[in-house]
Amino acid sequence: MPNLSVPSPEIEQNRESALAGCRGGLFLFGADDPDILRQFLADIPTAAEGWLSEIVVMLAEPQSVEGLESQAESILGGRPFRVRFQPPPRVSRWGELRKAAFELALARPIDHVVVMQANSSQPARALEAIRAAVEADPQRVLLVTRAQPGRVGARLRHRLMAGLQNRILGLRIRDYATPLRVYPSDVLRRIPFLLDADHEQIEAELLIQCRCLGVPVEELDVLEAAPGDGSGHDDWLSGWRACVTAIGLRLHQAHLTRDGRYLVDHDIHYTLKSSSTGSHMQIVDAIKPQSEVLDLGCSQGLLARPLLHKRVRVTGVDRGAGEQLADELAEYHSRDLEEPLQLPVGRVFDYVVCADVIEHVQNRAQLLRGARRHLKQDGRLIISTPNIALWFYRMSLLVGRFEYGPRGVLDETHVHLFTRSTFKREVERAGFQVLKQRVTALPFEVVFHSTGRSRLVRGLAQGYHALAQFWPSLFAYQFILEAEIMTLDDDSEEVGGPVDVG
Repeated sequence: MPNLSVPSPEIEQNRESALAGCRGGLFLFGADDPDILRQFLADIPTAAEGWLSEIVVMLAEPQSVEGLESQAESILGGRPFRVRFQPPPRVSRWGELRKAAFELALARPIDHVVVMQANSSQPARALEAIRAAVEADPQRVLLVTRAQPGRVGARLRHRLMAGLQNRILGLRIRDYATPLRVYPSDVLRRIPFLLDADHEQIEAELLIQCRCLGVPVEELDVLEAAPGDGSGHDDWLSGWRACVTAIGLRLHQAHLTRDGRYLVDHDIHYTLKSSSTGSHMQIVDAIKPQSEVLDLGCSQGLLARPLLHKRVRVTGVDRGAGEQLADELAEYHSRDLEEPLQLPVGRVFDYVVCADVIEHVQNRAQLLRGARRHLKQDGRLIISTPNIALWFYRMSLLVGRFEYGPRGVLDETHVHLFTRSTFKREVERAGFQVLKQRVTALPFEVVFHSTGRSRLVRGLAQGYHALAQFWPSLFAYQFILEAEIMTLDDDSEEVGGPVDVG
């Protein structure tokens, strides 16, 4: 990529000091004309100079590079900017240029990506307010919004389309189409933007992906309405497309469809679900007060908090350094569950819990036998796993679709999937006798981003749970088995020898 200017060492030193921890990269579109670029750079406020680590001009025409390079000195006008040119991708449609900019941004040492058009509707002076807003809250996605169009009909169309999208997505955004935005680089790394549309619809899809990720989206009002904004047939069409895309997210969340655009990368894949028809609360309800529990594959210790109210002492085991653990965990041991389970305790636990763990482990029999060695003689194993024979996945296979994602039944980290019968057989082969079988409903609180206390969500979950109990193999989202030991291991009493407690 051609480099328009390399600032002096003094400028670079000042820039490095000003940028500490908050580097902004400006990706500028519509600046193929040297006069437009010259004027834009001249209008950038001095307050934004230190923040902008780099300005990348995303060209629409390959031949523009030569013309801009030939006028480099006059274009810069003495401003201390590092400006580079990026030739266009093979096809220079709106969405493709956006994707090219994001890929380039993620390969550079910047913290925030500003995408902007070099025209009168998005003046360079807005960068001063943008910098202040980013520094105030660097974790959010920022939409620099335009005033609503002046004509009554255009305002009504604008409000109607934004209102429909807000209603579907549960957001409060007035201008979904604004192309002037700021994305934290970490957000772009965690959303599959390369799967988005190659046309203007990418703007709505990016916001929906941020919605899936749970990233806050805020609006900053600093722009005037551009001439012609929201005034024609194209605005109706793009609005309806955006609404259809929003509905597609809800269908994906309801497991009625599977859309790779919404398989975003969460830092923490699992959260505690408070619904009484889900696996977490059913496991909590099955454990008696004042018990000792060994939670294998405890993640952050999600179950420890609700169990603390029952005066249950929870010892967690999982692979990792034990960061971000729940304070309610009594003890934590870092262990690889693919290895033989060795803990500095004997047969002291009333319950061993394996909540959605066995599907992640290749050496399943070894894990279950390890659990046996730490259960009291009358102790119980409580184990859960997703149902791969769920009606939705049966239908998906009929139409040739079987797609893994970051969570759910087809979590990409799952190495073995179970039906009701194969799950029960796996537990029995490890020396357990199944005493109780439970099922869960679909995770409606996740689908609707609810706390589980909504009457509608609770009613849906309870109705579906009744259906799952009637026909578990077809409708159960997860199976929960409660089992006891059939025979004690010969070596289970040998707890006095040396044990690796690292």
